[in-house]
Amino acid sequence: MLVVLTYQRSGSTFFGKIFNKNPDAFYMFEPLDAFYSSLYGTAMRWNVPSDITNHKNGTLRTLPKIEVDGVSEYLSSLLTCDLASLPAELLLHPYIYYYGAGEYQAAESYVNCIGPYEKSMERCADRSPRERCGFRFGERTQQRLLECHRAIHRRPGGGGGNATRPRGDRRARWKDVDEYAACMRDLKTIVLKNCLRHLQKQCDRRTLRVAKVVRGTMLSMEALLRRHPNFRVVHLVRDPRAVVLSRKGFDWSAVGRYTLLDSNDTLAREAKLLCQSVVRDIRVRLELERTYPGRIYPVVYDDMVRDFRGVTRDLYRFLDYPDQQNTEWWKKTILPLRAADSIERATKWQSQITFEQNRAIMKHCRDLFRLANAQHWVQ
Repeated sequence: MLVVLTYQRSGSTFFGKIFNKNPDAFYMFEPLDAFYSSLYGTAMRWNVPSDITNHKNGTLRTLPKIEVDGVSEYLSSLLTCDLASLPAELLLHPYIYYYGAGEYQAAESYVNCIGPYEKSMERCADRSPRERCGFRFGERTQQRLLECHRAIHRRPGGGGGNATRPRGDRRARWKDVDEYAACMRDLKTIVLKNCLRHLQKQCDRRTLRVAKVVRGTMLSMEALLRRHPNFRVVHLVRDPRAVVLSRKGFDWSAVGRYTLLDSNDTLAREAKLLCQSVVRDIRVRLELERTYPGRIYPVVYDDMVRDFRGVTRDLYRFLDYPDQQNTEWWKKTILPLRAADSIERATKWQSQITFEQNRAIMKHCRDLFRLANAQHWVQ
């Protein structure tokens, strides 16, 4: 069992293909967006990673216990193939429909099976209580999010928890939440009956189960390391200058709300959010490595593209798995990708960031440079 813990625009899509294309691997792409939507009722695809780990004023967010523990439990269910316990938001997530078997290679038959339910899922998603609970994560206070969580997970509306349902006027005020939860519950029942067996079969038969996440933190990894002796973590990071420049090319769904407050200072603001989040993860990781030696594998993307063969060989060795570089699937699917993801592409940012922009980014990222132990990050 493996979690690739990383960050938006850190080379994680390419990195994930090292597992997604492996015929022995069950690989799940970005499952935690669904976790946050199912937890609080926020809109799917709008749980922006920078907003989960940072406040709108740019300060680092302390994740509540319900999120830290919830992510651990959710990933544990996914990696142990307890798929029936997972929410409809994951089983019918828009990512599955959009990317299909390209990012969910092990789930091709399942993707085909759920195709007829896409419109039904869109109708349920349109009922998300966005006015009450926020369209984008972070638009509402933590207190309001907790209220939304309790309302969604009341029995029978959300399929969990033991809280009693409200009566009278209060019940009417939460009607939007009840309708959303009921819609998701009913849709999940259909999927469990008609399609889940396809996904379950692939999860059960594959020997390597992998989840790549950009919305998790190292804080949630401790419970998984403690609970599952065969659980491993890969911590993938990339030069923050490359990351923030790449994020700038995306729309406002890929950057934090703090960054959006000043369009003239996008790179430095996003660097602040990124670097303080990664630094916290590294510090937690260093503590975990002392308690769970040999079970966390840090990878610097910028170093990997320069020694792709060596890093990927060592990565599979870390997983107690045979070297895959001489297999047919590797030669046919990974080597061509490697050619496209050259060192020149990975270092493209160097010709696009000015001296002043570099200095502004470094102001927020010096601790990350000190802790990351990257061979090819030049200040």
